[in-house]
Amino acid sequence: MHKEESEFNVLGKNVIREEGYGKVTGLGKYAIDLEMPRMLWAKIKRSTRPHAKIINVDISRAQSLPGVHAVIVDKDCPQTLFGFGCYDEPLLARGKVRYIGEPVAAVAAESEAIAEQACDLIEVDYEELPAVFDVHEAFKADPPVVVHEDQAKYRRVPIGPVQYNPKHPNAFGYYRIRTGDVEKGFGEADVVVEKTYSNAMMAHAPMERHNSISRWDADGNVTVWSSSQAAYPLLNQISEALDVPHSRIRVIIPKYVGGGFGGKIEMKAEGLCAVLSRAAGHRPIKVVYTREESLCWAGVQHPFEMKIKSGVRRDGTITSCEMFVLVNGGAYAQHGFLVTRQASYGPLGSYRFPNFKLDNYVVYTNQPPGVAYRGFGNTQIHFALESHIDELAREIGMDPYEIRRRNVLREGEINAAGEVQHSVAGAELLDEIKKGLERHGPLERVDGPWRRGRGIAFANKDSVAPSASSAIVKVHNDETVEIRHSAGNIGQGSSTTLIQIAAEFFKVNPERVKTAEVDTWVTPYDQLTGSSRITFAAGNAVLMACEDVKGQILKMAAEVMQADPEELDLAGMRVFVKANPDRFMAVRDLFRTVFFTGSFLPSGGELLGKATFTVPSSKIDPDTGHAADDGIRKIFSFCTRAAQAVEVAVNIETGQVRLEKIAIANDVGRAINPMSCEGQMHAALSMGLGQALSEEFQLSEGSIRNADFSSYRFLTAKDVPSNDHVSTHIVEIPQFDGPYQAKGFSEATVSPTAPAIANAIFDAVGVRVRHMPMTPERVLEALEQAEI
Repeated sequence: MHKEESEFNVLGKNVIREEGYGKVTGLGKYAIDLEMPRMLWAKIKRSTRPHAKIINVDISRAQSLPGVHAVIVDKDCPQTLFGFGCYDEPLLARGKVRYIGEPVAAVAAESEAIAEQACDLIEVDYEELPAVFDVHEAFKADPPVVVHEDQAKYRRVPIGPVQYNPKHPNAFGYYRIRTGDVEKGFGEADVVVEKTYSNAMMAHAPMERHNSISRWDADGNVTVWSSSQAAYPLLNQISEALDVPHSRIRVIIPKYVGGGFGGKIEMKAEGLCAVLSRAAGHRPIKVVYTREESLCWAGVQHPFEMKIKSGVRRDGTITSCEMFVLVNGGAYAQHGFLVTRQASYGPLGSYRFPNFKLDNYVVYTNQPPGVAYRGFGNTQIHFALESHIDELAREIGMDPYEIRRRNVLREGEINAAGEVQHSVAGAELLDEIKKGLERHGPLERVDGPWRRGRGIAFANKDSVAPSASSAIVKVHNDETVEIRHSAGNIGQGSSTTLIQIAAEFFKVNPERVKTAEVDTWVTPYDQLTGSSRITFAAGNAVLMACEDVKGQILKMAAEVMQADPEELDLAGMRVFVKANPDRFMAVRDLFRTVFFTGSFLPSGGELLGKATFTVPSSKIDPDTGHAADDGIRKIFSFCTRAAQAVEVAVNIETGQVRLEKIAIANDVGRAINPMSCEGQMHAALSMGLGQALSEEFQLSEGSIRNADFSSYRFLTAKDVPSNDHVSTHIVEIPQFDGPYQAKGFSEATVSPTAPAIANAIFDAVGVRVRHMPMTPERVLEALEQAEI
């Protein structure tokens, strides 16, 4: 049952964030703040060539520099390969370099300055090789360059159709979806539109740069402190890269992490630090990436090129859709295979496609590797799809709102991949953003250089499956509740969400609940902080662990109260008889005390509840991309949707685009903390706005030319509309299997921003910009071509 808000203790309330005090006072410690006795500093020597054989690496001058304790190259590292689905990457370049910025050697020294000086003394002799940067060239059957000659031998996760095909030797991932007959669907259409859309390479740019400390102990264990957003995946990658068993590795993630956005899921320098620590006599080693390293060489957002052909009837019914997508994966696979998979299914979570065909390839090039970026490819694919839906509407003379409302998938429908849609908002979101923008009054179209227009967009984000989260909940002798989990809080407020879930269960104030620091020797397994999964997956695990510890409490109390456990209940840390609530005992009274030595439990050692929440997935037909009809028909854990309506002003003389008003609506299941939900909407708007209008790397022959905050064009607070011009709309459609019917949502919020702005630009000045970011130069170019 969907409880009314009044029935809840803390759910639906604006609870102050657990980490808030530490952040505003500066008392909260991030990984980048940590230092240790006898700690050395590491620096990385990086390639200056996009593609070249390594003839020789001379480290002798670096080794002789006073203050240097270790210098390592590939031969000093375990000769394994690591990766995230495709195992193709060495810790240090092996035999050749494949992109500018690839690690070639590493140094440990008494200070950062000495380590940096030592790196400068390392001499690398290269033999230049031809490089390939264009994804179309790389995708050819006979490309000018094969980036990974041994790709056929790489170990990889068996997912989807065959990922390696010698007919396309640079393609390392491939997904296809087939539903119906697209050619028949085009024949049934009144209008067929075919267009191509694309996006630039972008940076994640978390405020806390990538950093790590590694230290070996006398027992042969290595402890790694990191600002990662995925403790157990990091542990696994360290294990693979160093060929060390999991039991010998401890990963600690401080409670304060300065952002991730997908760019801190994979191992960066952590494994390298561990190798350096062993080489330097087991002294702790710290590495902190420079801003350039963190922006450019810790992973970037994948550039996509997306060709879409769709057919539509005059009444707005979409009859057919065909998509061909090329993803520039860069020099190593990293998260590219999963980003490609997630993006392939993105269009199918929004609209009804009776006939659908998709081919999506991710391809090696000699550019920096792409990694997971907030939305896992959905920001790119929805920019294309939502721009395209508007173009269909214009062709048939239909209101963009109406064409979306006509085709949006409804509750219980089966999408074009055979997955049942459930617990999702559709028309509700569109109605909310329409009303939200209409509150500002009608659009005022005026002459002069600034022209105004409005646009809308709709998007979805599926959360990964299979999925697993574990949790431990401990009730202390002072009746404080401690949550142990490894779903790290990276700024989104997830720890407060878990606190509210536990507080609601025990009917206590949130101040009596706390979370432990992520530590893989203490906190149990979690898949990762990503894919909008924490509220849903970790939240369910916490709720189940609460149930487990409650059962223990009731069993122990039953012996004291001389009652059956089934006769008892628990609330506010009091165990009471259901039929007679005045008969109760406090949970603290279950503990015994021996003089001054502290308290203990007569049995069980600790009040410790444990649970694991898992989401299975259906087997996927590699030929069609469809979920098997196995009773669950599940490809993803859940789906969340978002919609945005914007008003922009476009200057026809300068090409500038200014976002003036926006309405944001999100499907959240249940808003556990409305203030936090609204904060996520505002934060996602800023990120989406940067993607839409300004953020991109300027590349030349594989070299990034704007690798700092002064030249990489971030938007600031002055570029975002004031709060009285931003309306946020929380739409609660209960997630039937979520904790208290809640789910995550924030990734979906990023995706509609850019296409809504593209659609508003067209509405304002009648030109279509199909590449993001839609910079003033690109808008001016489109205006000049249209002779506006």
